[in-house]
Amino acid sequence: MEEEVKGLGDYLNLLWRRKVWVIIPAMLLAIATFIVVFSLPATYKSQGTILIESQEIPNDLVRSTVTSYADQRIEVIKQRLMTTSRVMEMVSKYDLYRTERQKTAATSTIVELFKSNVSVDLVQANVTDPVSGRAKRASIAFTVSFMDKSPQKAQQVANELVTEFLNENVKARTDRAAETKDFLKEEGDKFQAKVRELEKQIAEFKDRYSGSLPELLQYNLSMIQRLGDEQTSNQNEILLLKDQITTLSLQLSTVPMYLPLGATASSTNEPSSSEVRLEQLRIEYSTLLSKYEPTHPDVVRVKRQIDALEKELGVTGNDAQVIQAELEQAKTELNTLSEKYADSHPDIKAQKNKIASLEERLKKADSQPTQTKPSNDRLNPAYVQLKSKIDSTENEVSRLRNRQEEIKTKLAEFERRVSETYQVQRAYDELTRDHENTVAKYRELRSKQLQAELAQNLESENKGESFTLIEPPAVPSKAEKPNRPKLLVLGLGASVGAGLGLAFLVEMFFGGVRGYTQVAHIVGKSPLVVIPMITTTRELARRKTLRNRWIIVAIILAIISVIAIHFYVINLEVLWYRLMRKVSLL
Repeated sequence: MEEEVKGLGDYLNLLWRRKVWVIIPAMLLAIATFIVVFSLPATYKSQGTILIESQEIPNDLVRSTVTSYADQRIEVIKQRLMTTSRVMEMVSKYDLYRTERQKTAATSTIVELFKSNVSVDLVQANVTDPVSGRAKRASIAFTVSFMDKSPQKAQQVANELVTEFLNENVKARTDRAAETKDFLKEEGDKFQAKVRELEKQIAEFKDRYSGSLPELLQYNLSMIQRLGDEQTSNQNEILLLKDQITTLSLQLSTVPMYLPLGATASSTNEPSSSEVRLEQLRIEYSTLLSKYEPTHPDVVRVKRQIDALEKELGVTGNDAQVIQAELEQAKTELNTLSEKYADSHPDIKAQKNKIASLEERLKKADSQPTQTKPSNDRLNPAYVQLKSKIDSTENEVSRLRNRQEEIKTKLAEFERRVSETYQVQRAYDELTRDHENTVAKYRELRSKQLQAELAQNLESENKGESFTLIEPPAVPSKAEKPNRPKLLVLGLGASVGAGLGLAFLVEMFFGGVRGYTQVAHIVGKSPLVVIPMITTTRELARRKTLRNRWIIVAIILAIISVIAIHFYVINLEVLWYRLMRKVSLL
């Protein structure tokens, strides 16, 4: 037997036969849906929008000290506002969750319920990074909302949250700028104290080594060079002056101190040949004494000639002066040789022998009777002139020697400074390097402090990145949840589906044989006659009454639906206005 295949007509007949099983359950479920949907408590949502405005003054001119992203600051502010103390303060202020607070004394439950009703959502957009030039997602605004069963309380709490977000942002930015400025000022003061301490150490160091500082090295070296040159020049001049003294002393020895009787000053100015010869012999005698002993034959011979000429000229009284001049000349030469050679050098020994011989001669000359002063007491002008030259020259030599001692002392001092300079250099360089580094760091901190002060003024005057309220929270006119239209549609669909399902189940279990097709299918042959259902007048009247009742019920349900939509979904005037606006757009 072939399986029966049902068509659309069969299903329509089935629905018509089982219309009671479809309509009644669907209506009951629809009524239950209406009751449940419209009995659910309404929750209203009030929302405010805050715009994230960038810094008004370019970063190139004034750079803000707040470097965190807006997303991060928003999350930080949210966490500060969602603390238990602040949440319970707002709950008590606006008398929220009265029923829940009466049921439980646990603060954490109320806090979690409050947090679940608070929503902070970021509004992002595609922007172009001015530095890299690439497109990226950035937060340009954010919304703060609060949900509650009372629209007025929802608006009040949302407004409170928005105000707190604005105030906390200003407070956080100004506090951050002030903390940055205070930190930089504190660090700058520390480095200022370090700079002063280093400057004090450098000043004490300079006082301690005032002449040995590295910057005075070139000056000290130049002074050593100049003093050395002056010392050499003075030494040469001393030698030259001593030669002059020797020459003048020899000349003085040939000139009598007093004029002979009847002689004039002009007659004694020119030395005689005997006097010249005497002077030559004296020079030769001094030279021989520097080489030989006084008993040497040549020395004795020259000494005999000198004595003869002195006796002839009568100038024995001036022998001590000549010897004294020669002695001074010999001592000067010894000092010069001592600067060049050691004491064991032959020239040094010869010069010492000469000095010893002259000192011996000077003793003998001092012990001999001097020339008797002439009775006329007339000084020789030539003698006086030579004696004056010798005295002035000796005074100059004395002055130069004193100057040499001063130069020697100064040279020792400047040489000491130069030697100390290389020892002081390292410590001085360390001090100056530390001072320069500290000063550089101090200036850098002061510069950053000025920038931080500008940034603080920027934040205090709201010229930096700020939050601006562009849409304050309003009292909501419709509930955020439940979404009654959506629930109604779902409930009605479920009601109709339940009615259809019930009708198919009844047909499946209590179907029977229905219609010409099923009889022919079961018997295998077509029926001879098909007698339709005969409806009586009473049945027609009953059907009409039932239809009228259903119409009345439908009208009542329609009226109830309209009333429910007006009060619980949307105002009919608003709905009519929206509908007419859409029609006009078409």
